[in-house]
Amino acid sequence: MSTDSTRLVAVTGLGVVSSLGNTLRASYENARRGSSGIRRYEGRWLEGPARAHHARVGGAVEGFDPSQHVDPKWLDRQEPALAFAMAAAHEALADAGLPPRAEEPDRFGCIVGSGLPGAELWHRALHAAYVEARADAIPKMCAINITATATPGFMAIAMSLRGPCFGVGNACASGGASIGLAADQIRLGRADRMLAGGCESSMRSLLSYTCFVDAGMNVTDDPTRACSPFSRDRRGFVLAEGAGMLVLERLDLARARGARIYAILAGESHANDAYHVISPDPTGEAWARTMRGAIAVSGVSADDVDIVSAHATATPQGDVAETRAIKAALGARARDVSVSATKALHGHAFGATGAIETALALAAFRDGIVLPTINLAVPDPECDLDYVPSEARRRRARVLVKNSFGAGGVASSLVFCEPSFAP
Repeated sequence: MSTDSTRLVAVTGLGVVSSLGNTLRASYENARRGSSGIRRYEGRWLEGPARAHHARVGGAVEGFDPSQHVDPKWLDRQEPALAFAMAAAHEALADAGLPPRAEEPDRFGCIVGSGLPGAELWHRALHAAYVEARADAIPKMCAINITATATPGFMAIAMSLRGPCFGVGNACASGGASIGLAADQIRLGRADRMLAGGCESSMRSLLSYTCFVDAGMNVTDDPTRACSPFSRDRRGFVLAEGAGMLVLERLDLARARGARIYAILAGESHANDAYHVISPDPTGEAWARTMRGAIAVSGVSADDVDIVSAHATATPQGDVAETRAIKAALGARARDVSVSATKALHGHAFGATGAIETALALAAFRDGIVLPTINLAVPDPECDLDYVPSEARRRRARVLVKNSFGAGGVASSLVFCEPSFAP
């Protein structure tokens, strides 16, 4: 990794909207306490066959007022995820000590990921066209607002961001990939600052909701126990929604203005296991290769890694494959690493999840905390690493690795360093 501080990338702001809370502080404090945001979920579309799917569980955002973040006249034309992203972005900018509109717009950009952009708008449009037979009820500008560029484009206009701007659709790895790609824009000299993250509101659409209704969203006596990564009795992921946004900036600029620095984003790697559209390669080889690649670029070694923020969807195949990947990438060091899986707390928000998890992990990293993996009473014998079960743990760390994997075999790994340790 270059030691040129004009090419080093600092994380100076974080923002989160999730089932754990509508701010970073609320989400982080609930995560730190091990307080789950997964609840019984009542889907919006309850007529006809859809009624069979209404009594499920999910990580829904509650008590959120979108009109505080998006002009009300636009709300009926936009995916709900847009308001989540705008709220998280405003919080991240404030957290970084930056104004809500860029002062040097040509050098400030944004990249936002979404796994299923426009799912709710698609459903509304199809319902209007084919159920109501009312073309006039199709949301205005629907064809534009269902694209992956809708949210970053709206954000750029609202915040005067004229630097690199694009949407990333990389399945469940969208949020993590967006953060890594945004850092590249700074390293390549194309921007000085970037807003980066992910957003999702796909659980509000019957089209996407029913596709995953059997993937862990089961009726359960205790919704907070519906998701159990690395557990012997895990059943799969629980659908969720929300947004996570980070402010990334050149390290020298951050230091010059006295910004608080959460971490240095020292390296990243992106790959594909080219194995199966849904199931991961059970060996974890490609995921291990992605982790090794990110570590190599960062300039640290596997022996320096202290924490892994796992993707860990609580699927039978995925958790075992990730455990094998961590062992293969880190070697003997894997036994000393704290592996944290927070989807049991907030659910799986697809394209937003990697960004939400990154923001929570970095808030904890700054405080010398590793967030807990809840619902891990009886681990799977094949998942035999230190998963920080039940309760948060104190640990001063130098290096954090964040994994994000997704359908289609996509994989992204990010390496963050404590500022004084960055090579």
